[in-house]
Amino acid sequence: MQTSAFRLWLKTSYLQISGRPLADGTQVSRAANCSTIEQYEGDLDAHFERDGMAGLLERLSYSVAEQSEGRKPRHQIPINGDMSNGSTTYRSAANLYRKFRVAQSNGLPGASSPIAEADLPTEKDRMTKVRIGQDRFRYLVLERWDYRCAVTKACILLTASHIKPWRSCTNSERLDAFNGICLSPLFDRAFDIGVITFRFDGHLILSPTIPTLEAQKLGLHTNIRLRGLGHHHKPYLEYHQKHIWQGDGMSLDGALEMRASP
Repeated sequence: MQTSAFRLWLKTSYLQISGRPLADGTQVSRAANCSTIEQYEGDLDAHFERDGMAGLLERLSYSVAEQSEGRKPRHQIPINGDMSNGSTTYRSAANLYRKFRVAQSNGLPGASSPIAEADLPTEKDRMTKVRIGQDRFRYLVLERWDYRCAVTKACILLTASHIKPWRSCTNSERLDAFNGICLSPLFDRAFDIGVITFRFDGHLILSPTIPTLEAQKLGLHTNIRLRGLGHHHKPYLEYHQKHIWQGDGMSLDGALEMRASP
């Protein structure tokens, strides 16, 4: 376990969906929880390299129903008190370490607190503010999509893709996590240039301008559906559908029906 780096990430980079960092006491507790997990379940880095910690997180899952039925937990960690609550705490800590490793493996820089405009008198300082804002946006989007590509569920090569492009946004829209989807490079590029878009129910829609055979080679299929879109994403998706998606005069429903036809 990379204890020092993990603690530094919690202190300087990690942002919850709310946009707030963990409280100092919670940071210390989560790091301590991870150390305890290692004592009984083995090195967390080894678990990450093996299967992205999926097996460990599964073993740390222990529901109230399982506890009521008298089932034994699948992990080896001794817990004094409520076994379900204790297991949930350890699982949350392990999942936080997973997020740290995903961020690390994707080369994501740290996200700092916003800087007031008045504190940035020079152009260089304003560019620093832009970079900090972009870093903050990346972490908020990754957190909302659980540090996985929204399409493939992969944890590497991640991009926090703006739905409404940066150049067209207000300052608040640029940093709004609902204006982002976590995507792997292929889907990020296809979304960015408008050969795909997503309906409000999450269904992927292909542009009629992309040949069907080429779309199949790329793995762009209309049976793909995002899970996790909410009503706050809707105005940004409406903009993407209207201004970015290459519809060639065809409606979204028409494009979906065309691709679904044999």
